[in-house]
Amino acid sequence: MKTLAAELWGPLPRVENHCTLARSSVRVGRDLRDLFIGAYGMFAARCRAIDEPGLAVIGIDDATGRPAGVLTLLARVQRYVAGIAGRHDACDLYLHGNADLALRQLAIVLDPVHNWAPRSTQIRYRVLDLRTSNGFYDENGRPLRGLRCEGPAIVRCGGFVLFVLPLGDPADWPESASDAWSMIPERVYFDELDRSPKGSMPLVAQQVRSIADGTGAGITNSRVRSSVVMRTHGPRDTANSFASVGDHAGTLELIGKTQRGTLTLGHDALHDGVLIGRYARCDASQLLDDKSLSRVHALLLHVDDTLLLIDTASRNGTRTHGAADNRLFTLGDGSELELGSHTRVRWRWSD
Repeated sequence: MKTLAAELWGPLPRVENHCTLARSSVRVGRDLRDLFIGAYGMFAARCRAIDEPGLAVIGIDDATGRPAGVLTLLARVQRYVAGIAGRHDACDLYLHGNADLALRQLAIVLDPVHNWAPRSTQIRYRVLDLRTSNGFYDENGRPLRGLRCEGPAIVRCGGFVLFVLPLGDPADWPESASDAWSMIPERVYFDELDRSPKGSMPLVAQQVRSIADGTGAGITNSRVRSSVVMRTHGPRDTANSFASVGDHAGTLELIGKTQRGTLTLGHDALHDGVLIGRYARCDASQLLDDKSLSRVHALLLHVDDTLLLIDTASRNGTRTHGAADNRLFTLGDGSELELGSHTRVRWRWSD
């Protein structure tokens, strides 16, 4: 069964992928309610038809209100799912027409669920900036590098608004766009709760503690309470310092056509994310001599007790030996993957 599907609206030809352009500020466009209601008819029926837990990421042009596309990620039991959004035509959510957006802008990582019953589980996910020039922004224009959330989130990046909305209950998608907008709960940000411990809605502080320490079920009945959005780090510019004294998680060996090298990675770096690719903003660029690798090829990320390697919409793919390309891999001690045409990576946990 497919875990990912993308739909593009309007005349969106796959075009030449120019370099990412640096921009200095976010341009806030139309009112969020107007954007949502104006585009609702383009995606509501499709989202309503999905009766198992998942996530819809809906892209709308922030200046014109033009719907750009929708990415649906279907949750899986005991398995993470990921999608990539950006201006590169290999992205799962390909957002064409605004050079403010990076070629590979965001990784959306959906946590596993315990079962597929629509109302018995909460959708938990992360949105991580792939170390772009400007990151992304919350709905009030505040910069973000990453977020962790249960429930809906709304972000702006590269001239687009992304509505990130849970799937699985058809009742969440009524015929009336106005009714649908009114059902989206308030988004309460973690830093706001620091200043106001009681939160702006009942039980918010308790919900945040439940999510943050992993001891509770998280938000319940989010449609009538709130969606708690926790600001997190994304992949950081480590300046080649991946591990501090006493913080050695493991090593990533990179074996290329003519050279090889090893990155010693700490737990903090893995939880924030380590980028692999030829681009200078990637952590291993100086160790790679394979032109078949993409400029931003993969993201190494430790989530809970699982180490993931996510292919960030690379042109020539990532795979285990002899298998087809895939988007996401779980790494154990000694796991080995092939990147592009001539590069292998091998992971080892420290003793």
